[in-house]
Amino acid sequence: MTDGQGYYAYLPAVFIYHDLQFSFVDSINQAYYPEDKRAKFVVPSDDGNVNKYFVGTAITQAPFFIVGCFISKLVGQPIDGYSWPFQLMVGIAALFYLAAGLWFLSRLLNSMSFSEHTIQLTVIFIVLATNLLHYSLFEPSMSHVYSFCTVSAFLFYGRNALANGQKRALIGAALMLGLTVLIRPINGLVLLAIPVVAGGIFGTIQGLEATIKHKKEWLISILVFVFLVAFQPIIYLLETGHPFVWSYQEEGFNFLAPELQNVLFSYRKGLFVYCPILILSVLGMIAGLRRKREIFLPLLGVLTLISWVIASWWMWYYGGSYGHRAFIEFYPLFAMGLAYLIQHGFGFLKPALVVLIGILLVVVQVIQTYQYNTHIIPFDSMNETKYWNVFLRTGKDLRWYYSGYPGEDSYNGIDSALVLHTMEGQLGWGNEDLLTTEQAFEGEGSYALVSEKQYGITFRKPVNELSTLPNTVRISGMFKSDSRNTDLSLVCSIEDSTGTAYYWRSYPLRPQFNGSQWSWATSLNKCGYPRDSTDRFVIYPMKSDGATVYIDNLEISFIKAQ
Repeated sequence: MTDGQGYYAYLPAVFIYHDLQFSFVDSINQAYYPEDKRAKFVVPSDDGNVNKYFVGTAITQAPFFIVGCFISKLVGQPIDGYSWPFQLMVGIAALFYLAAGLWFLSRLLNSMSFSEHTIQLTVIFIVLATNLLHYSLFEPSMSHVYSFCTVSAFLFYGRNALANGQKRALIGAALMLGLTVLIRPINGLVLLAIPVVAGGIFGTIQGLEATIKHKKEWLISILVFVFLVAFQPIIYLLETGHPFVWSYQEEGFNFLAPELQNVLFSYRKGLFVYCPILILSVLGMIAGLRRKREIFLPLLGVLTLISWVIASWWMWYYGGSYGHRAFIEFYPLFAMGLAYLIQHGFGFLKPALVVLIGILLVVVQVIQTYQYNTHIIPFDSMNETKYWNVFLRTGKDLRWYYSGYPGEDSYNGIDSALVLHTMEGQLGWGNEDLLTTEQAFEGEGSYALVSEKQYGITFRKPVNELSTLPNTVRISGMFKSDSRNTDLSLVCSIEDSTGTAYYWRSYPLRPQFNGSQWSWATSLNKCGYPRDSTDRFVIYPMKSDGATVYIDNLEISFIKAQ
């Protein structure tokens, strides 16, 4: 993901290229990334270029970057910051910080008197039943797993300092808070969660009074925090001559109109839709109000505030992502409510039932993570219909169902050739005898694929009419069926000059129908390679059941997908 490239880019900029203007990025992009995956984090200004993202993630990755330099030298790979040893070390860094974050979280929960059994289950559910799994394994350059670790560590050290009187823990808390802010400044809101781990408001006050005498540790802590946070303005000063820069330019917050409902419940990115285990966490917080009000009341309060801030960002869905990624760093707070529910239950939700539901949600999360990474769940533009159409379905025919829409750069047609049949009298297609005026999405006519007709309107494209060979065929259009269960498929085949097909692939469209209403549907078919320039690609709809399907505005594009 290009965000991850931006977080990481400070390391090669400082240690290899000595170039905080990031002029090396263009050559690196051409060497390592396809056009649609190239970094777009360099923000130009009158005073110089600025990295849009903050430096904290790079600092946490720095030890692994150095190891990547040594490995690259040993195996003869370019020491450019991007060859495979560096890519490998970023993945290892993410796993390290995941493990460290879980260790700190386990220690924190242990100090809060949760049983070992409860802690183990909580940790398993936080990893396997949330999108933390995806961002640790598949997008390790993103900042979230690093923030998850630093937040867990900050809460652990903060509790030891204020609730357990460990004066040296103040320095650890300051170190981790500094890293947390440096990774993403808004994550500094976790400071408001100190009453949660310190035993409430009064516990926090008592803890501060008890530690105020440790002047040396407080001084060191303040210096450590300031030293770390100062990295960012120093970098801005070197880049532009100014210590403070708003690198997001026109982007910002609208605190008076937060998209809370979308952020929490929408099928596009809703937190509780893609991580339903967190619903159990909230129930645990509510249950905890009866016995531990001093902990769970401020916990609910700080998570409400965090949700408000996240929902106030101008792009509430935070770009292409799996689920709502902006909450991942705060999962240690959700873990407390989940642990309470696992240990104590709530009403009819006995601990055993909570664990059973958690196990089922792990299965759901693992499947959905697979779906996202195989393009069954798209990176954006999900809605309720799409979500339930592919819910827990993993068939290869579902890949790219809802991705690759017309207009996306990665799916531009070869020679800009987009074939459009509006069913309004165009000739030259096979099986045009079944054009009808009974139904139409637009205009006066459509094509009716009736029960006795197995093959539909057919388009043939000679290979020698394309400037280069495609690897994908995109077929889309408006469809209407009298049955939700029709087995309609779109077929892409290749035939030789005699009309004999030697390649054939079908793509079912069943999940995309909305009953008797017109629905837009699309398929991306990986196509075979022609044997001869005189061969032809053949595209047509096909079904074998008794349903009647109307087709209008059929679009076909041959694509060299990146």
